[in-house]
Amino acid sequence: MKRKVVSFLCMIFVLFFIGSVSLYQEAWAIDNLKQVKNGKTTYVIKMGTLAPNGVGWAALIKTIIAPGIKKATNGEVSLDWYYGGTMGDDQDIIAKMRNGQLHGGGFSGQGTIMACPEMSLIELPFMFDNYQEVEYVYSKLRPRISQWYAKRGYHLFLLAEQDFDQIYSVKHEIRKPDDFRDVKIVTWNGILEERALKAMGASPVPVRVPEIASSYHTGVIDASVSPAIWIVGTQMYTVAKYVNTARIRYSPAIGIISLMAWNQIPKEHQLAIDNFMATIEKGFRQRVRDDNEECLKAMYKYGLKETRMTPAETDVFKKRLLPVWDEFAEKGYYTKAELAEIKGILAEYRARVKK
Repeated sequence: MKRKVVSFLCMIFVLFFIGSVSLYQEAWAIDNLKQVKNGKTTYVIKMGTLAPNGVGWAALIKTIIAPGIKKATNGEVSLDWYYGGTMGDDQDIIAKMRNGQLHGGGFSGQGTIMACPEMSLIELPFMFDNYQEVEYVYSKLRPRISQWYAKRGYHLFLLAEQDFDQIYSVKHEIRKPDDFRDVKIVTWNGILEERALKAMGASPVPVRVPEIASSYHTGVIDASVSPAIWIVGTQMYTVAKYVNTARIRYSPAIGIISLMAWNQIPKEHQLAIDNFMATIEKGFRQRVRDDNEECLKAMYKYGLKETRMTPAETDVFKKRLLPVWDEFAEKGYYTKAELAEIKGILAEYRARVKK
């Protein structure tokens, strides 16, 4: 009897401790978010990202989103960004969002899926053929995507993109599975990327994002799947000699705020932020595409050689990669019904375009 009482009391203590920690973290996050100065209340949202300051969509955040949110909320809500991995990698940033050290983050690749596994659907290899298909799917699923993130404890205020990624290599061009045999291709984007690379015939080398550029220059790796602007921004174009521009993978990017922090912002400001973001989101993605296109053109002038696969060569990779779709549904990243839905949306769009 005494043992049961002791066990019961221990359980109550553990629950009380966990609850106290949770309440402390929430209170700390609130105090850290809300600021009062000279009688005026403002809300400073601390955001972390791996994106380098002034490069790619991080530059657009600085010139479009940050001032836009400030204006929409009459200067009462602002974003305070920590760029370039100063708050750690994606995993670190998400952990700091959960304990209140950060209120939000900007993610592409790994962080997008870490925060919301269902987003694997958008990153599946050969899911999209072009930007028009991407935008059509977003037009149908944007509210659902917000729900996915809300279910995980985040408010999705920006659905952006990294763009279609390319395969860059130092040694030789890559156009068939055998070309991966003697290539040290980096993987940093999570389990989906690693699985896809292995299916393509590669033996991927795991490297943390802050170490990729130096690893490229020192020969630890000699190939990567990346957007053009990343290759330019990290100066990896000085060693990369070949680029395969096949649209194998589309990579979304996101801006999210923890619901713990978001719910402390007055409702009128929440609405103002969401309304403003809705007006610029699609154009934001287009700006990212334009920037990547300019970077590719610049690298071609520098000497980068483009590899264009034939339809037959593309089909070889498709046969290896399409089974990954069902495999990740079985692993629970998304449901088979969700996979069927996005395939149905794309089939609907493609049938309409053919008419």
